[in-house]
Amino acid sequence: MLHIKGTKKVELNTGGKTAVALGKFDGIHCGHMLLMDKLRKVSNEECPSVVFTFDYQKNSVFDIDTMKNIYTSEEKAAVLETFGVDILLEYPFDNQLAAMKPEKFIEEILVSMLHAGYIIVGEDFRFGKNRTGDVALLKKKAAEYAYEVIAIPKMTSEDGKIISSTIIREQITVGNMEKVIKLLGRPYSITGTVEKGKQLGRTIGIPTANVLPVQGKIYPPPGVYATRIKVIDETSNIHDALCRRYKGITNIGDNPTVNDDGNITIETNIFDFNTDIYGKQIKIEFISYIRPEMKFGSINQLKKQMNKDIMKAQDILLF
Repeated sequence: MLHIKGTKKVELNTGGKTAVALGKFDGIHCGHMLLMDKLRKVSNEECPSVVFTFDYQKNSVFDIDTMKNIYTSEEKAAVLETFGVDILLEYPFDNQLAAMKPEKFIEEILVSMLHAGYIIVGEDFRFGKNRTGDVALLKKKAAEYAYEVIAIPKMTSEDGKIISSTIIREQITVGNMEKVIKLLGRPYSITGTVEKGKQLGRTIGIPTANVLPVQGKIYPPPGVYATRIKVIDETSNIHDALCRRYKGITNIGDNPTVNDDGNITIETNIFDFNTDIYGKQIKIEFISYIRPEMKFGSINQLKKQMNKDIMKAQDILLF
């Protein structure tokens, strides 16, 4: 998959029309997958598939300093590649794009830049200055620019509510990982490079792989979670079905028993694993919340509780 980001100078040498799915696609949830399914059906070698989304820069519409996304750019790309998307374009969203009239967006972005033959959007998709563009405008311009518009209805969850990234973010912030799995169609995950920590876990026989939090990504509340872990090596990548998988527990928080600097930590104990993976990438998939983060009176108390957490996680991860 070709991943284009950080530039407005985009030239797609496709030699013909493309099939374009438009949207924010944060999380790429079950509703988004309806668009991906349609995108895959209408695209082919002569009509490659393009996912057009946004790379948010400083602008007067969104406060990017407070934005929290389900996926980082790299995580989003990894998921989209599993759907067979040919091109992911994260187009810079700045004040210039925010002020662009919807008719100009159609002409300059969709037609001239992307050569759209199919445009696939959610039925409530809005675009252009003050969000004045909509599906009706796309369809109005379809004959003029020789493209077809496919508007996908919203998907609802078991409780009848429309599935949205906003609802999923709310469920992540309260630690309802089972609900998140149903809405996303896959577990919420964190991907990162294993860093050296204080290595206290090794001294109590429960070593952990530590990854650093990323600004702009949303995280579950502090606590311990049953997780599944993919370890990425030279022969696999983050979405490879053949990459090695393990079970474990992950602690998110400031680790108050042994940490006095207040920094957020993400520490994972991988079960039945004793390999040096410093510098390697891992993907941590969150399956279930076990307990809140706690402060213990001693390292021995911490060790006893972690062993209980491991036993509980092993029961959860049997299924």
